[in-house]
Amino acid sequence: MEIRLTKLEAVIPTLATKEDLQRDMNAQTWTIIRWITGVLIAATTATTATTYLIATAAK
Repeated sequence: MEIRLTKLEAVIPTLATKEDLQRDMNAQTWTIIRWITGVLIAATTATTATTYLIATAAK
């Protein structure tokens, strides 16, 4: 019984709290938002540049 209790006491400090999980989820969410924003900005810029080049070359 004492061995199990010792093992349990050794594991308890490594368990994540609710606040830790929430903080990690928020950090991951913001990382995903930054990536999506970057991709959308790059796609918009590339589309605008391509449209401009096609329009000027068609003249």
